[in-house]
Amino acid sequence: MLKKIIPIALSLSMLIPTIASADASTKEGNSAKAPYATELLAERTIIKTNYDTNQAIRDSRKEKIIKIKALIAQNKANKTLQAKKADLIAQRAVVKADRDSLKAINAKLKPIAAKAKTDKAAKDFASLLTDLKAIPDLQTSKTPVLQKLNSDLDQLITLLSK
Repeated sequence: MLKKIIPIALSLSMLIPTIASADASTKEGNSAKAPYATELLAERTIIKTNYDTNQAIRDSRKEKIIKIKALIAQNKANKTLQAKKADLIAQRAVVKADRDSLKAINAKLKPIAAKAKTDKAAKDFASLLTDLKAIPDLQTSKTPVLQKLNSDLDQLITLLSK
């Protein structure tokens, strides 16, 4: 019986210090984050809300693009696409300009998000908070551009539906 207990006791004696040190390192990480916790949570909440708003607009845009593709196919079959070509080209240029402005905003947003990710991994919470505070401004500047893009796609649908 004693032969069975000794290996178990040895394995437990090796596990207990490991568990204790893991718990201590978790507490150290939390103590470094503690002064920034409420501000970080508030910024993350704002970012999430803005993301959800923009995502709803993007989902709407995807549906409109599917509808546009169907209307183009229908117009090709009816051979009415040539008559609308000049208007469609002009509207397509407007849509392309909207997409380019979205790409410019995304180009500004990506490095900030990447820096925030590295700051989080490095547990540099002061810098992380600064990065997170910059993101909502870019997200809110994206919303009107997305809405304009959607309205331009609506105009394209109207042109194709005539």
